[in-house]
This record gives sequence, structure tokens and C-alpha cells, in this order.
Amino acid sequence: MEKKINPIEPVGLLIGAAKSDTIFRDIYLRRARELLSPTLDQSGYRAIPTQKEIDELMHRARSAVQQHNWGEATEVSAQADHLHQTMAAMGHLAVVGKGVYDADIVAFDPFSPGKHLGPQSQANQPVLRTQLLDTLASLSKLDTSLGAFYEKRRSYFSGLEVASTAASQKSSERDSAQLEQLALEATEHGDVAALQGLVKELRDRKESGAGEISAAASAVKDRYECPVNLDAPFPPDVGARARELGLTETHIAPFPEIRAAGEVIYAHAWQPRPSTPDMEREGVLRTQALVESQVPKEIVTEELRVLAGQFIQHIFLNSGGGRYLPRVSAETALIEDFAENESADAPSKLMVALGLPARHGRARAEIETALMGFGNQILTERLGLEPMEFRLICIPYDLYMRFGRDRGWGQWPHWTHFDGYQVMEGNRLRALVGGDGRFGGIGDLVSISPSDAREGVYARFAVVRRARMVARWR
Repeated sequence: MEKKINPIEPVGLLIGAAKSDTIFRDIYLRRARELLSPTLDQSGYRAIPTQKEIDELMHRARSAVQQHNWGEATEVSAQADHLHQTMAAMGHLAVVGKGVYDADIVAFDPFSPGKHLGPQSQANQPVLRTQLLDTLASLSKLDTSLGAFYEKRRSYFSGLEVASTAASQKSSERDSAQLEQLALEATEHGDVAALQGLVKELRDRKESGAGEISAAASAVKDRYECPVNLDAPFPPDVGARARELGLTETHIAPFPEIRAAGEVIYAHAWQPRPSTPDMEREGVLRTQALVESQVPKEIVTEELRVLAGQFIQHIFLNSGGGRYLPRVSAETALIEDFAENESADAPSKLMVALGLPARHGRARAEIETALMGFGNQILTERLGLEPMEFRLICIPYDLYMRFGRDRGWGQWPHWTHFDGYQVMEGNRLRALVGGDGRFGGIGDLVSISPSDAREGVYARFAVVRRARMVARWR
């Protein structure tokens, strides 16, 4: 007779892996639910008493005592005692259940660049990686059905460059980064004289030593280059299944217009800080003097200058918690390609499968919960795709902009939900939306509260390769 494994240990490991390997967070949490459900399903977890319930009963008991209502005081105190004993007996299981059923949808990828992770983030990476490798090794032994997946993730993190090896960059690159940081601080402090001097020095360095800086930037950029062919076509039978759900297999052309800014964007990936209210201009993200000095002259349109400036100046995350940096290569995806008009409100089998009653008036928190609950099921059962390779998400901003140009998108007076978030001061997240014809059209990018369910924001979904969401590859 096969020996049953206590699910608590692998579930705990899965919760830990989900905190560090965030691009696959949904995979780990879904597997944790599968393993934990026979012992404690979601309804059972919700039924576990909370301290708040006990406190409310004790408040009622106190009122009964003050009113000399001994019968009610006896009954209520007995209820409180029963809940207290039940909560104590379920203590450890309740903690595990919280990590599975009440887990945050989005967690910050600790291996992505960005100052939102804190001043010690790079220094902590070696320890975090060692812990994650140990966790994945243990999972491959305890949960053999997904052993190949855990080993593949171990291989990825084994080859990931962390602080101890990343510190060997050329001093010229570090010097440029330090000058840029000083310039950023000068803009924040309003020190115009210091800003002018620093910008001049950076511009002179760029013009006189362009080859040196370009080489350094290219070396940094290589870390973020996706080695997976994002343009590979879907399996032949997927197209028909996708059309049933209103999804169309779409080839998105390369984005050469912004390629010139790519090196600058990636080289500055560590520089931005979480946005403050002063950096917002009624929600519209704008460039500053330093940004203008860094954007290459090849970017001639105002639209592309603003786009480059957004990614240099602000921290954006995708829904996997990884740093969101724009892709410029060709890509193939399944995209809902309905027109931006009254047809957007037409019934949708995909919306029904997600359990969403309408395409508009949905808060991002509600949408993300639906994607977490049903996204992988739709991939496997309705599309025949492997969730380890693909993911159903709100359409990414760069795909919307590139694909929507030829479709006439960005002209209607509504926003579209874009995958990902803007990191604000205190690491508060605001959901990315845009595409309103009144405020920039196809290039419009703003952010709103994840709980904002205003009617004028529409959901448009896409199936993309999960690899596009990975921030660093080495």
C-alpha cells in the first residue's frame, strides 16, 4: 500500500516558492490548493473562527453582564469558548490555509531590478536564491508529479546572476549610473544649478564616449534579452479553439521605432524609484529634464519620447511581479481583437468562462482573482495549452499599442485594462490602464486603483508566452 504524504510540508514549500519565483506564482499556489484541499478546502478554511469573531462575542458577553442578563452571558461566553478552542486546534492549519487561500495575487519578484525592493535587495539575492534552490529540490522529491517543472526552475535560478557576481561590472558603467542618480536627486530637490551641471556632464560623456557607454549598456541589456522565441506559432489545433472564445492568433511585428531606446531603458532599470503623488500629473505619466537628456535622438516623435520616458522614470511590474520592460521583438499571441465600439459589449464565451458578468465596470482586483481561479483551467481544457508555458492575462500595453495601431484602437473615450501595475510610494500598486482617445490614444498609459470599478474601463485579454514576463534571464 502506497504511503500517503502529509500535504502540509509540500504546501509550505509551495507557498515559499511562490514568494520568490513570482512569474510562476499562480502555478505554485494552484498546486498548493490541490494538495491542501483534501485536508482543508477553501470553504473549510473560511469556516475557521477568527479572533475578530471571538472579540465580538466577548463584547456581547460584557454587555449582557452589565445588563444582568445571566442567561445570555452564559450562552455567549460558551460560544466564545468553543470558537477559541476550535481556533487553537486549527492554529497551524489555519496559518497554512491563509498562505494558500488568502495569498496576495501579485508579489514582487526579488530578482527583478528596481529600488522598490529596498536598499539591501541586491545583497540579499544570493541567500534568497540558495533558499529557493533548496525549496525546489525538496519539492521535486516530495511532489514527483511536477518534478520536471521544479527541476527546470532550479536550472533557471542556478544560472541567474546575483549580487556577488553582478558586482564585477565596469567602473565606467557604475560612474555613469552614479551621475544619473545624482541628477535624479537634483530634480527631486529642485536644485536647478546642480541638475544643469550633471546633465551637461552626462551629455558630454554620451557624445564623447558613445562607444564605451553603448557597450556597457549592451552588456546590461543582454541580461534582459528573452532567449525564448516569442514569435513561434501556436499548435495547429489551437486556432479554432481560440476563435470559439473570441481569441485570434496574431503575429505582432517587431517594434524597431523604440529599439534605439532599448539600451537606455534596460541600462537604467535599477534607477527609478516608486512614484510619488508629485510625480503624477492627474494620472498621466510624464518625462522630466533628465529623461529627455537620456532618450536617443533617433526617437523623433513625441509619442515615443513619452513612452521611453515612462519606462526610464517609473517602475512598472507585470502581473507576475516581474519588472515590466517593453518588448521590441516580433511576437505571436492570442488576442481578443474586437473593435473599440458598441461591439465590445457583445456576449463573450471567454468572459463566461472567467465568471465575469461584463467586460466593463470590473475592478482589476476582481479580474486578477478570476484569472487566478480560472485562467489555467481555460488554457488546459479549452485551448489545449500548457500553463507552464502560456498565461492568460489582460493585454500588455506594448502589444496593445503595436497591434492596435492597424486596428484603429485608441480612438474611443474609454480605457482598457493593461496587464501590470505602477509601483507608487510605499510600494502601493496602481493598475495600468490606457488607450483613451481623449488622452493620448494608442500611446495613452495611466494607472488607477486596483479596486476602481468605474464603468469606462474595458477588459481585453490575451494569451502570451510566460517567458515574456521574465525580467532577467542571467
